[in-house]
Amino acid sequence: MKVVTGVEMKEIDRKTIEEVGIPGTVLMERAGMKVAAEATNLLGQVVKSEVIILAGCGNNGGDGFVVSRLLAGEGIKVKTILLGQRDKVGGDAKVNLDILDSLNLSVIEIKAEEELTSLKEDLEQADLIVDSLLGTGITGELRGLYPDLIQLINQLITPVLAVDIPSGVEAGTAKVRSVAVKAKRTVTFGLPKIGTILYPGREYVGDLKVVDIGLPKQVIVEQELTTELITAEFVKQNLAVRKQNTHKGNYGRLLVVAGSQGMTGAAMLTAQASLKVGAGLVTVGAPSSLNPILESRLVEAMTYPLAETEQAILALKAEQQIEELLSDKDLLAIGPGLGQGEQLTTLIHNLLKSVDIPLVIDADGLNAIQDLELLAKREALTILTPHPGELARMLDLTVGQIEEDRIGLARKLARQYQVLLVLKGAQTVVATPTGQVYVNLTGNAGLATGGSGDFLTGMIAGLAVQGLEEVTATIIAVYLHGLAADLAKDKLTEYSLVPTDLLDYLPEAIKKIRRS
Repeated sequence: MKVVTGVEMKEIDRKTIEEVGIPGTVLMERAGMKVAAEATNLLGQVVKSEVIILAGCGNNGGDGFVVSRLLAGEGIKVKTILLGQRDKVGGDAKVNLDILDSLNLSVIEIKAEEELTSLKEDLEQADLIVDSLLGTGITGELRGLYPDLIQLINQLITPVLAVDIPSGVEAGTAKVRSVAVKAKRTVTFGLPKIGTILYPGREYVGDLKVVDIGLPKQVIVEQELTTELITAEFVKQNLAVRKQNTHKGNYGRLLVVAGSQGMTGAAMLTAQASLKVGAGLVTVGAPSSLNPILESRLVEAMTYPLAETEQAILALKAEQQIEELLSDKDLLAIGPGLGQGEQLTTLIHNLLKSVDIPLVIDADGLNAIQDLELLAKREALTILTPHPGELARMLDLTVGQIEEDRIGLARKLARQYQVLLVLKGAQTVVATPTGQVYVNLTGNAGLATGGSGDFLTGMIAGLAVQGLEEVTATIIAVYLHGLAADLAKDKLTEYSLVPTDLLDYLPEAIKKIRRS
C-alpha cells in the first residue's frame, strides 16, 4: 500500500476532480459517509448519543459538516462547532455548510478565546468528539484558537474520532510543532499519510482506518509514489516455498564476521538468525580467542578463528583470512559486536574495496566506515542496517535530525551512495538505491534491547544468501523480525522479550504469513 505526503494527496485529489471529472462534493460526501459509519461504530450501544463536530473553515471542516448531517439523520444529537467565521468557509465545504442551514441544523461559530470556556462543558458531556478542524495541508506552528482548543480536547476523557489526520500533525513529516489532537481512532481517506504512520504523529492517531472514497487507481498509479507500507501480502507472495529435491548448497553460503571479547553473543545471534530463516551453510569468523566459545554454542554453524589484537579485536592480518574464506561464499555479513580499533577500521576500509559479493554491514562495521564514497564504487550491493545513532554518526548529524526526517534522509543516502539502507526504529524504513522507500509497521518496544539488531542482520543475510533479490529479502526480514516480536510480546510482554526469544517465535511468524 502506497503512503503519501499531504502535497501528494492534494495532487491526487486535484487530478481526480479536474482531470477525471469526479466532483469534489462527491468525494466529500463519500468521506463523510465513511467517518459517520466509524462514529456510529464507536458509539456502539450508547442510548441517546451526543456528538460534537469540531470543524475548521477548510475542506476538513467540510467533511465534518457531512458527518454532522448524516449522524443527525440517524437520530443522534449533534452539535456542530465552527472554529472561525462562516464567511471564511468556501468551495465544497461551503456547499455542505449551506446544506446544514437548509436543514435547520445549527452551526455555532467560535471566534474568540472566551467562547472556548463555554464549550468545555459540552465537550465533557459528549459521547464522542469528531475532529475535523485541520486537514493534511497544515505545516508549521498552529495559530489562533487552535492550540487552546486542542489542549482543551486533550484534557478530556471523551473519545475523539479524527477526520483524515489528527489536527496538528503534519501529514508529510509526522511532526507535531506545538500540540495535536489525541484521537482514539483516525479515519484517513484513500491512502495512509506519512504523518499517520511515523512518530511522533503516530502517537496521536489511535486506531488507523484507511477507507476507500473512490479515488481512481489510475490517478494514484500516475502519481508515481515512492513510499509504501510493507504488507503481509507482499511477504507471502515473495517468501519462496522450498522444493523437496534440494540440498544445503541450494540455500547459499554465508560468512558472518562478528564478535569481540565480551560480545560473542552478537556473533551467535547473527548466525542463529541466518540459520533460522533457512541459510544453507553458515560460517562464523571471529577473533581466535573466541573460537572455543562459539564452537561450544553454535552447533549448526561452522566457525573459523581469525587473527586478533591483544584486545581480542580483529587484527589487520585477518583481512587475508577473510578473503580466503570468501572464495566460495555468496554473501558477507560483518559488524555485529566487532568492537572498535584502528586496525579494524583499516580492515573494513580494505574489504569495501576488495569484496565483490553483496555485503550486509551492521553495528561496529558501520562505525568503522570512514569513506562513504567507497560504498558508491562497489559493484555488488551493500546493505547498511544502522539505528538512528549510527546513522547520525555516519552523516555527522544529531539523532534528533535523523528522527525528524527518517524517510527523506534514508532515501537521500541510499540514492547518493547506491546502498540498500535499513534505518531501524519505530517504524523501520528500508530505502533502495533507486529511491523507493518501504515502511514497516510490525514490531514493538520489546525490540529495544541489545541484540535485536544483530538478529535482524542475520535474518537479512540469511534470506538474501538463498537467492532472493536483496531488496525483497531485506523487506521480508524486516517484516518477519517485527512480526516475531509481536507474537512474542503477546506471551512474554514487551518487558520480558529478549532477542533469543525471536528464535522461538520466528517460525510462528512464518507460519502465520503462509496461512494468511
